[in-house]
Amino acid sequence: MHDNYYESEKENLNFIESINVDRKLNSTKSFLILVLYRTQHFAYVRHYRVLRMLLGGVKSLIFFLFGLDSQISYKCQIGNYIRLPHCAMGVVISSKAKIGNHITIYHNTTIGVNENKPENEKKVVINDYCYVSVGCKIINCTIGENCTLAPNTVVYKDLSPNSFSYSVNKIRLKTDYEKKNNDNDSGFN
Repeated sequence: MHDNYYESEKENLNFIESINVDRKLNSTKSFLILVLYRTQHFAYVRHYRVLRMLLGGVKSLIFFLFGLDSQISYKCQIGNYIRLPHCAMGVVISSKAKIGNHITIYHNTTIGVNENKPENEKKVVINDYCYVSVGCKIINCTIGENCTLAPNTVVYKDLSPNSFSYSVNKIRLKTDYEKKNNDNDSGFN
C-alpha cells in the first residue's frame, strides 16, 4: 500500500520502543516534547497522579529552558511514528484528539474541538498516514487515512480517505497515481 520504510515496522510499540522511534524521526526539541507527552500520558492512563503532577513540573521547566512553545495534552491519544518538524513550534493538540500512526504535523497547527458542541460530539480524529502541513486548523472532525492537508487549511468537516484538502474545506480525492506514489515526508504528491 505505501512504499516507505515504515511498512515493515510493527504498528503497536511498547513505551520504550515508541520513545526510541520518536528519537530517530524527530529533532532534539521535538523528541523532548514527545517524550514528555508520552511519559505524562503513561502516568495518566495508569492513574499515577503524583507522578503525572511531578512530570508536569518537569515539563514546565524543560519547556522554559529549551524555549518550547507547543501544547500537547497528556489526555490525547497519539500513535507511533509521529514526526513534528520545526520543533513542533506552535502545535496545539486537544485532550479530545486521537491521532493515528505515521503522521507528520508541521508547526503552527491546531488540532482541537469546538467547545460549543455537546460533550459527546467533542472529538477530533486523524487516521494513519496523514500529512498535516503548516498552519492547519482541524476542528471537531475525522480525517480519513492517507490524507494530505495543504498549508493553512481549515478543516471542520470529515474528510474521506485518500483526500487532499486545501483552503477552507476544499477537497479532492487523490488519483490512483498519487496514491501509489504517496510519500508522507515529501509534501503534496
